[in-house]
Amino acid sequence: MTDKEARLEALARKYGFRKAEAPAAPAAPAPGPAPEKRNPNRGENELMLNLMVLRNGLIKYSPAIRERCRQAGPTVWRDLRLMATLSRKVQEALLETMPQRRVEYYQAYRERGQYVMQISGPVRTGRQILVSDVHLGAVCDAALRGVCALCISEGKEVDKCPLREGLMEVAPPTQLNAAGSRFAECEYRNAARQLVLGEEPEV
Repeated sequence: MTDKEARLEALARKYGFRKAEAPAAPAAPAPGPAPEKRNPNRGENELMLNLMVLRNGLIKYSPAIRERCRQAGPTVWRDLRLMATLSRKVQEALLETMPQRRVEYYQAYRERGQYVMQISGPVRTGRQILVSDVHLGAVCDAALRGVCALCISEGKEVDKCPLREGLMEVAPPTQLNAAGSRFAECEYRNAARQLVLGEEPEV
């Protein structure tokens, strides 16, 4: 102890000063009761499945949108990754309230299940209509068999075809014609003829 500290200590004893005591650390909260283990109802089950689909989709497709996120704003990419982290935390917390058998079901579903989003019926959005892919496939199939397989259009007639324009919008071909010309043979003609012959069409 230095002379200065000794003098201060003597003054404190003389005048009855006391050093302020450090506040006691708050007591740890008592653990609450264990959550009740019960099966989810229908709404809870749908939410769990959607959370799994959300996280799987974020993990699978977020690398493809990384650059767009960075262009959208300085925190968008971080927020996207945070969504995946938070959805996992929510899933894990909710699984703690469910019986082990149900937890195993969700784990198997998360690893091997596939969840498909569908619309309940036709929905008009401005100049477009959202329809079921099954119904849309039936319309395209009928168009290819009934019209495209018999088509003899050439040149500018191909580019002016309203049916081709619609098909390009709802079912664009995976490969455009090799020539790359606007007025080359229609991309759907050969596919339609393959369909009529019972072959697997290549569009």
